[in-house]
Amino acid sequence: MKMILCSIFIIMLLITGCSGEKKAEDKKIETVQQNEEQNNVDNSSNNSNTLAEQVMDNALKDSSDNSGGDEIMLRDKLFIAQCNDIYLNPDEYMDKTIRWEGIYTESTNPETNETYKFVIRLGPGCCGNDGTAGFEILYDGELPKQNDWVEAVGKIEMIEEDGNEFVAVRLSELTVLDVRGQEFVSN
Repeated sequence: MKMILCSIFIIMLLITGCSGEKKAEDKKIETVQQNEEQNNVDNSSNNSNTLAEQVMDNALKDSSDNSGGDEIMLRDKLFIAQCNDIYLNPDEYMDKTIRWEGIYTESTNPETNETYKFVIRLGPGCCGNDGTAGFEILYDGELPKQNDWVEAVGKIEMIEEDGNEFVAVRLSELTVLDVRGQEFVSN
């Protein structure tokens, strides 16, 4: 009999103890959910940008603040994201000078035999590390050797080919640098 009473007491204690813990857990979850909802309301009322857009805005703002706002320096950090933003919103960059470092390379169209010139960085792609980020360049000056590390400075220009418009950068400067920078970028 004593054993049955002890067992019942222990079971009652466990049941009430667990329900007390569960209530505390439920309160914690409810508080976290309320905080998240409040943060979402605060974020949506203060700024409709996503976190990625806020990071990009800050990165572009920081890079243009250094030179009076008319020049945007594409740096190692967020290099791919900044290039993508320029491709997606070229009108926002038309009056800005773009400055970046990268690998000078060329590619020839086998159908037209036309040579295209680029300043790029290597990055992730569809099959591992076979992607590139950067811009086609238009430059009338002396060209470096392929694979030279260069600094390019120029303005965005829309070029038309076969009825399609493409982003390119009309360079005012193309300088070969002695020290190579970060060739592979991942963001």
